[in-house]
Amino acid sequence: MSALNLLSLVFLQIFVSCSLIPSRTASHSELSPEQMEKHNQEALVIASHRLEQMVSDAKNNPHSINYLSGDLFLKANMSLLEGDYATASVLFKYVADLAPDDGFVQKKYAISLIRIGNLEESQLVLEKLYQSEKEEKVGMILAGVYTGLDKEDKAKSLYKKLLASNPQNEDACIFLGKASAVGKDMTKAFQQLNQCAKNNPKSGIYDYYMGKMSIDQSKIDQAVTHFKRSHQKQPDLTQSVAALGFIYEDHEQFDAAITLYEKHLSLNPSDAPILTRMVQVLFAKEKYEEVIPYAEKLSDLEPENLNLKVKLGVLYTDAKKFPEAISVFKDLLVAAPQSDKILYYLGAIHQEMKEFQESIEYFNQIPSSSGLYTDSSVQMANMLSSLAQTEFYSNEGDKFQKQFFTLVNKKIEEHEDLKVEFSVLKSGFYEGTGQYKQAMETMVVVQNEKTFSTQHKYYLANLFQKENKFEESTNLILGIIEKEPKNAHAWNFLGYSMLVQGNEMERAFEYIQTALKISPNDGYIRDSLGWYYYKKGDVKKAKAELDFAIAKVPDDIEILKHLAIVHTELKEYKKAKNYLEAALKHVRFTGDRQEIMASLEKLETDRIPASGKVD
Repeated sequence: MSALNLLSLVFLQIFVSCSLIPSRTASHSELSPEQMEKHNQEALVIASHRLEQMVSDAKNNPHSINYLSGDLFLKANMSLLEGDYATASVLFKYVADLAPDDGFVQKKYAISLIRIGNLEESQLVLEKLYQSEKEEKVGMILAGVYTGLDKEDKAKSLYKKLLASNPQNEDACIFLGKASAVGKDMTKAFQQLNQCAKNNPKSGIYDYYMGKMSIDQSKIDQAVTHFKRSHQKQPDLTQSVAALGFIYEDHEQFDAAITLYEKHLSLNPSDAPILTRMVQVLFAKEKYEEVIPYAEKLSDLEPENLNLKVKLGVLYTDAKKFPEAISVFKDLLVAAPQSDKILYYLGAIHQEMKEFQESIEYFNQIPSSSGLYTDSSVQMANMLSSLAQTEFYSNEGDKFQKQFFTLVNKKIEEHEDLKVEFSVLKSGFYEGTGQYKQAMETMVVVQNEKTFSTQHKYYLANLFQKENKFEESTNLILGIIEKEPKNAHAWNFLGYSMLVQGNEMERAFEYIQTALKISPNDGYIRDSLGWYYYKKGDVKKAKAELDFAIAKVPDDIEILKHLAIVHTELKEYKKAKNYLEAALKHVRFTGDRQEIMASLEKLETDRIPASGKVD
């Protein structure tokens, strides 16, 4: 509550004339901070002067004293509870003046003075009160005021008196122990805390502070002993668990730390500091499934902790709990609507769930200034390409095709450095819909760009082959070999290309062997060798090489298709079907999917022998 509120509270509720309020030429909302402060000070002065007069008048009438002191006390206490310490201190000042012998009122006044930083005045009130009542709580407050005023000797003297009166006074004992430690008298510090530990054997706080002092002396083993003893005496003492756990973590004894935290949280599930440690250590150790329930609990306890919410969202995502992840990131988006990372997470999750239109909506909000802009744009184009290909084959119009081409053409035009990347996506759509000429022409246009890499050359060479432009394809690959004579994949590309054409088989074998000498364990090269043997009619050798290849590259569609063909040749139809079904899981283009489905249908016919029995 401000001084301005004090004026209205006191003056209006105890019927002081409104004429005392300073006139205003501007409304409250139009005042600058400086003007507001000035008016508040004026109001406070007016209120204080008027209250002083009222208190002076009331002292001559016992009935007035009781009424005014009671009314002011209620208002002062309410201000204190609301955190309006300035108003509380002013009101309690006059209540204390009206009731100088009321210890409770005097203590409240002293506390309100401490709240506004007026320690000197609070000291005078507390000294007088403690001298008359000798109350332990008042003494503790006064000792704290001495400490705040750097009157260490007075504080120590008072704490000693308090501890002598009550040997189980934890705060007094700890202060005296810490004071000795600050004074470099560690022997006296430990003696003090050990004595208090004997006086209060069920409390672990003294051993905890001895552990802390041991840490300051770099005596880690001694610190561990003290922390363990503290934990044994008082298992629910958070400080000891945290300190001991930190030492375990610092020495990379993560399992010990996790066990300690786990046991503590089983008894104290809402202990936020230990939950925080548990989440951090499990997250660092990549124990994502285990950390989720702790992160959920901590997030409930600390709903404003945005960093924790991000972690929880990531954990849900990794655990494929996508609805929960979306809920968390949507909450975060309300707090940070422009966050590119949150937008990216939401886009990526919806993409994983095959909810492409929702994903595109989030990705599309990421600004071009973001480091995630390029990848989000690529992801949008990929999804639109997938939707457009489905649309193309289902003859359901061209809505997504238009969106796809609008997006990629816009990115190519606006961002020079993305021209090749988006041309690849454009070409991929044409390839996926069997429009190989357009796919090839799209890549030819950008082949002289700086970002046109060796991988792009392989892709273009492959497109040349699909258009029966074998010479152009070969020349492109030979250009790679000229610059990189030890490029095994380039040699393999040439050899496999000749196998596909079905001519110069021995020359193809020579190129594949050259590739094998450079990279003998490469799955793609061994696939080429297996296909060479198949073409030569040696099915057993073909199978051996293809088995080696699939072990190296288990999700490659071409290798899976080759194995299906070989096993069909061997009349092992069930295995052939398994390989075709595996290839179907990894297929990207609708045209390829249709080809594999046709192979499966043919296989079903081929696998039924005259007897009607199947393998």
